[in-house]
Amino acid sequence: MGERGPGTLDAGSPRDVAVQLLKFLGLTGLEAELYLLLLEKGPMSAPEISDHLVKHRPQIHVALTRLSSKGYIEELGGRPKKYRAVDPQLLLNIFLKDFDVLAKKALAYMQSISRPSPEEKYGVWIIREPEVAKNRMAELLDTATTDALIMGDIKFIHLLSEKIENAINRGVRVYVLSYSLGERGAKFILEDMPFLKKLRVAVSGDLVIVVDSERGGVLKARPTLPTRHGYLIEERTLTDYLSHDFMNRWVNAKVIVDEDYELPWRFTFHRMALYETKKLLLENRKLRLKVKGYEIDTGARVEIDGNIIDAVLDIPAGFAHFKVETDSGIVRVGGLDAIVEEVAGEFFEIYEGSKQ
Repeated sequence: MGERGPGTLDAGSPRDVAVQLLKFLGLTGLEAELYLLLLEKGPMSAPEISDHLVKHRPQIHVALTRLSSKGYIEELGGRPKKYRAVDPQLLLNIFLKDFDVLAKKALAYMQSISRPSPEEKYGVWIIREPEVAKNRMAELLDTATTDALIMGDIKFIHLLSEKIENAINRGVRVYVLSYSLGERGAKFILEDMPFLKKLRVAVSGDLVIVVDSERGGVLKARPTLPTRHGYLIEERTLTDYLSHDFMNRWVNAKVIVDEDYELPWRFTFHRMALYETKKLLLENRKLRLKVKGYEIDTGARVEIDGNIIDAVLDIPAGFAHFKVETDSGIVRVGGLDAIVEEVAGEFFEIYEGSKQ
């Protein structure tokens, strides 16, 4: 049997599952078998237990002593002494009570330990247990302040339901791509999650979350793959690749719901900012852009404020930038991967109306 990770149980018969649970509660394999035997047969003596389990009596006496000291079995005096198992629910309650006390003390200590130094917060972190990876990815939504991109199957999206709703209530723009059961499955998601404003059906892919263009997570969770490692990504270059892949899927995905957020809009994902802005420009809306970023030539920090003339988004050709009319002339504003543009933007705000 391979190593077991958190949140997993090996397949097997109901008895095998019961033995696994007892092992999680701290019993050895022999102690688990002994406890189940007493549940099944009722009170028994040590010699009787030894005969049934085909174990040496010293081994049985050690196991009985350990179970008795934990309160998992009861003793009846006499010759020979008899033993019986306590009710399984009582056993579980004892464990949960002890675990709760221990967990609170341990968690308080672990949370009091100093955080890693800032330079240790960057990189790609590998998580080898898929269920842990999914939950760590879900936690990314708690840190989102501006926008978030989510792609996954129905089960994964439902795992994120409460966190998505909380993020939307905080003013985060959340975009969700669903796959697995196609359009019908996406409608089921919408029934359970009516707060979603942006939902589309994509071709099957990985489980992905990217928040604020800074942090992301990806998991190839399909059972046919030889490895099922998850990755937490804290490198802006790689999160940009994830968001670019998401955008490629988004523009070709089937729309399930597409409700507009109220202006002003705030983005860190410049391609999504361009995509949404372009729709308003086609309606002849007058829009203004404020951008925080840096100059391509000098690297100097800069803020741009002007009227949006055009939102250029040609994904196959790789062009993605705003054309902005400022007091000093026309400026092209791209994203982190800007090369031909004058400015690379990191934070975008789109307002209704023109700058006078």
